[in-house]
Amino acid sequence: MKTKTLSQQIGDFLKREIRSGAFNPGDRLPPETELAKKYGVSRTVIREALATLKNDGLIASQQGRGIIVLESVSRQTFRVSDVFESISRSEVNHVYEVRAILESEAAALAAQRGEEEDVARIVSAFEAMERAVLRHEHGSEAHLAFNQAIAEASGNPALSSLLSFLYGQLKTFAKKIRLDTLQDPCRTDTVRSEHRGVVDAIRSGDPEAARKAARTHLKNASERVGLRIWEKE
Repeated sequence: MKTKTLSQQIGDFLKREIRSGAFNPGDRLPPETELAKKYGVSRTVIREALATLKNDGLIASQQGRGIIVLESVSRQTFRVSDVFESISRSEVNHVYEVRAILESEAAALAAQRGEEEDVARIVSAFEAMERAVLRHEHGSEAHLAFNQAIAEASGNPALSSLLSFLYGQLKTFAKKIRLDTLQDPCRTDTVRSEHRGVVDAIRSGDPEAARKAARTHLKNASERVGLRIWEKE
């Protein structure tokens, strides 16, 4: 059995606490620094664990309040699987295209609205992805944290929650149709350069450049996994 990463273990601990009633719907989770101290790990590990919980629909970011535990009903409100009774590559393409549209706009809003702390989280997540590449790891958790940090920097909690949901749906669909989303070692430098372009545009506060960089990356990323979005452009 494959050993779980530290962030996965922390995520499991937090899920158990939420489901046991230690945190009720609407409750605010402790700050990252407090959680890091409680579990004896770095804030990066905590961020990755929280990103997974957001992906599972257990928590969400709310501007001015922090990380909030969601109402159980909100976790069951909508499922893409309700839209598509059977899963095919073309249907995954549709969902991926929705994600790409939202994510490129999130990058633009992050460049426009992101505070210094928001940008720091984006950079931190990007650096975590860089370290994963150097260690020849997949880095999927760091990648998820990177995407979520950009969504949160948009200043729109509804957009952030919707993107978290779509990330989870795409992950499920990928397994069902055996869509290989593992990073191709031969394309590592290209992928890193695309991500860096998004980061640089957000740091410079250029919404149009951020939108374009994210759009280019997402279009290229779709092609790398055998999908084609915006193909009629």
